[in-house]
Amino acid sequence: MKKKILILTIIIIIFSVAYSALAEYQLEMTYPGIQGIEATGELTSYLRYIYIYGLAFLGLVALGALIIGGIMYMGAGSITSTEEAKKMIWGAIGGLLLGLSAYLILNTINPDLTLLKKPTLEKITLEPIEP
Repeated sequence: MKKKILILTIIIIIFSVAYSALAEYQLEMTYPGIQGIEATGELTSYLRYIYIYGLAFLGLVALGALIIGGIMYMGAGSITSTEEAKKMIWGAIGGLLLGLSAYLILNTINPDLTLLKKPTLEKITLEPIEP
């Protein structure tokens, strides 16, 4: 029962985000601008904002885990402590590689996927067919 509710909630969130992006929903709050990103209230620019800061946050967390793992490794007195420190360091490196490889894969498939710009549609004009 809980699984069905979770799946239904995820589906509703996905559809509401897609509908908001298509309807060009204007968010009521503003946020500080980043160089190259206009600080508008549109959902697509807000998602880009979250994406850029998410990658920066990932780098800072990985750096912190590397520092803590290094301190644990230097201060380790027994074999088990060194192994735990090595696991923490390799976990931080693996997480950083996972996050950056996601960016690399998206950029390789289509560079526009990492730009996250506002979607636009081109106007199609049909010309009449002469018999």
